[in-house]
Order: sequence, then structure tokens, then C-alpha cells
Amino acid sequence: MLRDLSEQIDLSVMIGGPQGGGIESSGQMLLRTFMIKGYDVFGIREYHSNIMGAHSYYNIRVKSVKPRSVKLPVDGLLALDAETIFTHYNEISGNGYLIYDTSTEGTKIERIAPIEVEVKERIKNDLKEAGIEPIISDVIKYLSRKGVKTIGLPLKDLLRKTAEKLNTNLVSISKTVNTMSLTAMVSLLGFNLKTVEKAINYYFSGRKSIIEANVEAARTSFEFVKENYGLGKEIPDGPNRGKTRMVATGNDVVAMGKVAGGLTLETYYPITPAQDEAFYLGLHRNFKVDENTSKRLGTDKLGVLPFQAEDELAAINMAIGGALAGARTATTTSGPGFSLMNEGISFAVIAEVPVVITVWMRAGPSTGEATRQGQQDLLHSIFSGHGDSPKIVISSGDHIEAFYDAIKSLNWAEKYQTPVVHLVDKYLASSMMSFDKEDVDTSKVQIDRGKYITEPSSNEGERFKRYELTEDYISPRTPLGNRLMMISSLTHNEYGMVTEDPVTREKMLIKRLKKIEKAGMEIPIEDKVRLYGNPDAKVTIVSWGSTKGPILDAINLLKRDGIDAKLLHIRMLMPFPSDYVSKILNSSDAVIDLEANSMTQLAMAIKMYTGYDIKKKVVKLSGRTIMEHETYKALKSVIKGEKDFVVMSDGA
Repeated sequence: MLRDLSEQIDLSVMIGGPQGGGIESSGQMLLRTFMIKGYDVFGIREYHSNIMGAHSYYNIRVKSVKPRSVKLPVDGLLALDAETIFTHYNEISGNGYLIYDTSTEGTKIERIAPIEVEVKERIKNDLKEAGIEPIISDVIKYLSRKGVKTIGLPLKDLLRKTAEKLNTNLVSISKTVNTMSLTAMVSLLGFNLKTVEKAINYYFSGRKSIIEANVEAARTSFEFVKENYGLGKEIPDGPNRGKTRMVATGNDVVAMGKVAGGLTLETYYPITPAQDEAFYLGLHRNFKVDENTSKRLGTDKLGVLPFQAEDELAAINMAIGGALAGARTATTTSGPGFSLMNEGISFAVIAEVPVVITVWMRAGPSTGEATRQGQQDLLHSIFSGHGDSPKIVISSGDHIEAFYDAIKSLNWAEKYQTPVVHLVDKYLASSMMSFDKEDVDTSKVQIDRGKYITEPSSNEGERFKRYELTEDYISPRTPLGNRLMMISSLTHNEYGMVTEDPVTREKMLIKRLKKIEKAGMEIPIEDKVRLYGNPDAKVTIVSWGSTKGPILDAINLLKRDGIDAKLLHIRMLMPFPSDYVSKILNSSDAVIDLEANSMTQLAMAIKMYTGYDIKKKVVKLSGRTIMEHETYKALKSVIKGEKDFVVMSDGA
């Protein structure tokens, strides 16, 4: 019976508070609490691009099977400040929980300075329409009438009580109020104190005094809730209880993938959300590798040099220089930085330099919203670099794909001697998900350096045909200093010598084009496109990147309604899997494109590559996370013929 109950677990919770107020650490501790109990988690943080003060929140989904997206309404809202209640009061389920600090009850919305003017006016109008005064106490009464269980915590009193137990002052343990709040939430949801204590020990591992303070704070909060509100019915252990598991952000797993793929140099200029990947590499410069990798490489450790350049132009050019010297290189950036790299990308194409450009997309254009979600760099990636600049462009749909794609991108770059653009986004960068260690198995992808010559020439002074015309269009390559050769950004012959001979130019242009076509024939179809769901379903949803998770979750909900749909998830944008995509689309009765940009850039690319014109479209433009519930509603509306174009707008 307990197992049956655990299989039904599907909880959504949210933590909100001021930027810099510990939202990130609270969210990660909460994720670990749920994982220790044996459940899978998916969580994503939404935050402003400023450093302190403005509203930030963490949305977390807990399930017995791997969640792929978040949803609204939430079962519990943990409000670390008054702004969180005003912002999210209408996103709590009717029988959910609101956990808040009783000292905020008298707060009026006018007194909250960080709320943007437009947001404040919109909230005030919504409250007025519902007959609610813009003061926290009135909002709480309104929620109580709706059935929400409002749990007020006297955090100052609880903090004082904790300080007395620890025989210390309030200031030294002031940050434990977040632990008190999340302990209250999980105890009401049915998680026991022991699980919280274990999560605290994991998260603050090695910091004894911090662990002691937070454990005592958790106990104080647990006892208060037990005495004043009663504990929730204890949730049984989940199916993964006792297993060794991992939890990581998209930034982390891409960095891990690059290391597993033999990366030795990563250049970057700090830009959100790309910088965290490089920072992760900086914190873990030396990685101990598994036995299989150790045997292949002849070492039990790998060293990576993350190098901060003065700007993105320098970053791409440094990466190119490293690759020419024989390093396995990448650079990481976001939209604005990617724009600055165009000349370098074009040089890498003509000079046939293997370099990976990881592009963490965010809401644009221009500076746009540095910490918000968008999928607006698809066409830019395909056409990046002036002139004819064929290259490989791959997009990842989730954390596990991103790990393996990072390795494969390094392989493809060196095998086909070309830039590889790896498209990921803020959704993946800021989200954390749980997975098994087996999900990131480095033995599944072998390191491939292509036609790479390490031995020096036996004939000293012999010139090396760096751009030799071969049957497979791929020339042998060797690091600078190993052979006598030339590298040029100008049209060149097989030796790299500059030429304007029309016949040679034609051959070199065709050579670079044909090797990308060769990549398209050799790269397995599952790396280029994947079909999810019933292959015979006549409704086909087409998408790319991180929309994968919400769409798959929505397809499951549609199935309950008797609607059979499949997802055509396109991963490789260049070379494009035209034949496969065309076959699927032309055999469908209804095709719906779903993506997070206003131009529906994937639909444009599909029309360009296949001639198929997708008419039905769903987009999200707000810069917020695409969620399960809104995806389900939007797709259902289009499938039923109510609308041909839907803009999803949920999320604060």
C-alpha cells in the first residue's frame, strides 16, 4: 500500500524572497530533502538581473518518476517576504499551503520598493477586482476563505528560541530563518524531521557550526508546527530511497560533459547565464576520471584551463589559437557575446579550426533580459559567420542530452574540423534535476580526435598540405609547430598559401560544404532528431531545445483526454535532417510548432529546409519558464481547432 501511495506523489512547491536572501540555497536544500526521501526532483530558479533586493523564486516539482517540468498552481508557497505573497497569491492550489512570517502581516504593497511600477499596478488592480485590500493580512484572509491553509511563523520568536538553545546571539544565526520556513513546509507536506536534518548535513557538509545552527533551527520550527498546526500525514519513502544519485544544474552537467570529452581549454567573458559553466570549471580544474577513461587517456586526472578573456572577440580567437596549437577547445557565451564572435566563427570555418561554441540563450534581442528564458538564437546560429559558413549546430533538450552533446560536440568539431555551435538556454542553466549516476556514463561516448597527426615529419622542411583535397573532404591536421604549414583567413590552396585562383576557390568552398554534408550522413539519426510518443499519432508537435520536457508532460495529459499526439524533437539544425522531418510532417493530419520566440524560428527553418509550412503555432514570449499546465492547455486549444496561434503567459 505504501508503495502504491509513493507512486502517486506529484508535488509542486515554490520558495520566494528577495534576491540575495538565500533563495538559491533554500531551493537546493529543499531539492535534496525530497531526494533523500527517495523522490525525483526538477527545480528552476527565476531571478532578476540585478544583484540584490528584487523578487526571486524557486519552483520545484517532486515526483516518484522523473519530472521534466514545473507547473502551477503549487501545493505550497514558502514566502520569505511580503512581496512573494503579493506576487504569487493566485498561484497556490485551493487546498495548498502558504507559509509566511507573521511580522509581514501589516505590510502594504505601496511600502514594497523593489516591485516594478507596472507589476505593482497590475497586482493592485487584480486585488481590487477580487475585493481585497492591498495589505498582506487581507490577502491571507482571502486565501483562507478559498481553502488555502495559511501557516504563520513568528520567525523572530523562533529565532530567539533557537539562539537560547545554542547559547549564541541572534545575528550569528539570522540566516537560519530560511531553514525554519522550509522545515515548516516539508513537515506540513508529510516529510519527517530526520530527512530535513540529513539534507542540512549534505548541503553544509564539513561546516560543523553552520550544520548545528540549522539543525537546531529546523527542530524549533518542526516543534512549533507540530504544536500549533499539526503535521502532515507522513509520505512513504519514494522508489529511489537509499540509492546514490546526483542533482545538478544544466551549467554543471555541460561542464562535466566537456571534461569527460577531453576539454583542455575553455575561454569565456562573464555573461549570464553562460558564466556559471566556466565558473564550475574554475572550481574543479582537476577532475578524477573513471577507470575506462583513465585507460584511454593514460592518466587518472584531467586538467582544464578556464580562461577569462577581456571580451567575447578575444574569447573566440583565444579558443581558435588553442585549437591550432592542439588543445581541445571550447568557448561559452550568450546571445550578445555570440554576436561579437561572428568574425571569429567565420575565420574558424575557412581555416577549418575545430572549436565548440556553447551558446546559453536568454531573452533578447540586444541585452534584453539577462536572466530570463528565450529561444531566439536558432537562426543566428545557423547563419553565424559571414560568407558561406557551413558548420554543425546542435541543440539539447534536457540535462542528460546536454551532457552527451557536450562530448559529441567536441568530437564532431575535431572529426569534421569545423566550429560546432551547441545551443542550450537559461531554462537548462538555472534548473536542477535529479538523475542516476548511470545517466551520465562516459564510456558511452569515446573521444574521437579525427585525422589528428601527433608525430613530427620525418622529412624536415617538407611543407604540410593542411587543406589537402581528399575523397572524404577532410584533411589531415597537426598542431602548430609540428609541421611546416600555413593557416590563413584568406582563400588559400592546399598548403594554406593565399590565392585568388577561381578554380581553387571553388574547390575549397565545395570541400567545406561537403564535409558538413558528410557529417549529416554519418551522425546517427537519433543525434539529429527524435520522435516521442505513439509514432502513428496523427497530431505532431514540433519543437526544439528545452521545450521538450513540458511538451512530453503535456502529451501525457492529452492522452488522458483521449488525444493522441507525438513530439518531433529536432536536435540538429545544421546539417538538418530534412528527409526524416519531411516524412513525419507530411504523414501527419495536424502539425503544431511550439517554441519560445516570436518569429517561430524553427518553423522558418523547417520551411527553408523542407518546404513544409507549419500554420499552427504556440509560443511563449514573457521570458518565464514554459510549464506543463499551460503547454497542455495551449496544445489542447489548437488541436480542438479553437485557435491556430496561442501565446502562453503564465508565471510571475
